[in-house]
Amino acid sequence: MKISAATRVLAIIGNPVAHSLSPIMHNGWFADHGLDAVYVALPLQSEDPVAAIRALGQFGLSGANVTAPYKETAAKAADAADDVVANTLRWAPNGALTAFNTDGAGFVAALTEAAPDWLGRARRVLIIGAGGAAIAIGKALSPNVDAVHFINRTRTNADAAAALLANGHSLRWEDMEQGFAEADLIVQATSLGLEDGAAADWPVGRCRAAAIVAEIVYRPLETQLLARARSRGLLTVDGLGMLIHQGARAFELWFGVRPDALAARRRLIAALRS
Repeated sequence: MKISAATRVLAIIGNPVAHSLSPIMHNGWFADHGLDAVYVALPLQSEDPVAAIRALGQFGLSGANVTAPYKETAAKAADAADDVVANTLRWAPNGALTAFNTDGAGFVAALTEAAPDWLGRARRVLIIGAGGAAIAIGKALSPNVDAVHFINRTRTNADAAAALLANGHSLRWEDMEQGFAEADLIVQATSLGLEDGAAADWPVGRCRAAAIVAEIVYRPLETQLLARARSRGLLTVDGLGMLIHQGARAFELWFGVRPDALAARRRLIAALRS
């Protein structure tokens, strides 16, 4: 890759970001399309993250993805936003900053890829977590299901997430077994299960035989939750699909081109195995 003063710079912003596969994914797509651009990881540590994100445009950044804990901050920093939570930023030539949320659409695309018949199977959804990704996924699924239940260690956060949906509900963390037993689709949307992180004792034994179990974690690619679900013969969806499909939508917002998701998956699996 030849980098010059004319090279467009894009980034993933968050804390931490050292684990992110987004640079491999996007730089691979840049090469596929012959784009003069580079994608880097930028750890953000600031007492005023809204001002820090706004300032990035002054350095010529043309686009960025945003991960935890700054998705709400990114929406606040933008001149215009399509949601109160954002994972994608785009700077116009005049410096105007627009924020988008591609997480929900990315998750649905990954779910459809792994389980094409999910619309006929998933009437009741359980989402573990109540952060930006969980809310985006809930909003994307809500119009197509009967009920979306959020469960979170902090009940007030689950209540707040549920209040955003007409068919939203919340559960106490102590009711996890009930949630697993009643759900057709279970989405694990927290950092639980990350490499070197604490894993919950998921009650997979209570799942329905036709339940679908999905993760947003992709390190490791097979989390404890997915391993247990597969051992029961349940259909599972790993976190790599959401990463790729939300990234593809961001790429399209920046460049007007839809990149190859399968090519990205091959590269990312190779990276995870190295």
